[in-house]
Amino acid sequence: MEDARPHRGLIVAAVFVPIFLAAALWVPRWWENREYREAEAIAGVGAPIVPGHLAEARKQLDPGVAAEDVVARLGKPSMSVGTEGRDSRREVWTYYFADGTMRIHFTDGRVQQVATTFGAPKIPVSKRPE
Repeated sequence: MEDARPHRGLIVAAVFVPIFLAAALWVPRWWENREYREAEAIAGVGAPIVPGHLAEARKQLDPGVAAEDVVARLGKPSMSVGTEGRDSRREVWTYYFADGTMRIHFTDGRVQQVATTFGAPKIPVSKRPE
């Protein structure tokens, strides 16, 4: 019976050492890819083109319109970023249309400024080799 313990320990080590080794090699790469995908999302890589035309969409917006009304009129933005301060929240929504780009600046959920750029949108693409 005294010989059973060393064999049992070797069997346990033979099972768990490859698992830990595989995890040590796989987890860092998985984490790096996860971080990279999140950074790409922030940069707007692969953002969708919204159906419709830029000029028609611009006519539907005026300063003071609520964010919920913008979504009801134009749909979900291609990408959005925001910051929250102590007293206010600021956001920039970007809509990519086939004929241009529209950026809507919000403060506390209300449109403050609408900027348009006509021409083919410049949507960022991933530069990471797969």
